[in-house]
Amino acid sequence: MIRSRNPKIDVAALEAQVAEELERDPQARSSERLARLAAAVHLRTIENALEHAEARSAPRATWPAEIRLFPIHLSPALQRFVLRVVGLIFRDQYEVNAHVIRAQRETVGLIDGLLDRIDLLESQIESERAALRAERMARRDAPD
Repeated sequence: MIRSRNPKIDVAALEAQVAEELERDPQARSSERLARLAAAVHLRTIENALEHAEARSAPRATWPAEIRLFPIHLSPALQRFVLRVVGLIFRDQYEVNAHVIRAQRETVGLIDGLLDRIDLLESQIESERAALRAERMARRDAPD
């Protein structure tokens, strides 16, 4: 069973998709096919996590409504000042986060490309096997 702590992922829909894939293709029951399907699901999970991280990694531009400190929540100028100071203090961390997210996105892109390449190579192998089977059957059925 696929488990995720990401609330945006509909686990039931993913399980239904896997079941549908298994019913549609009888050869899909091979462990390699399921491993690729699981890798694709995990890849989408990572992409969702990256989107969330990217949204949260930007410095705040507005004062959070849930923080109501006495002198600060009364003065917008003081709020902007505090946000600028916090932004300066954590500037290096924001840059590190942006670089890590960018590197992770490149890694996800490479993995996605590799999964596509695996699918292409397996379809080529399958077509070559089908051609060999057809050739063997033709030789077997041909009169000597």
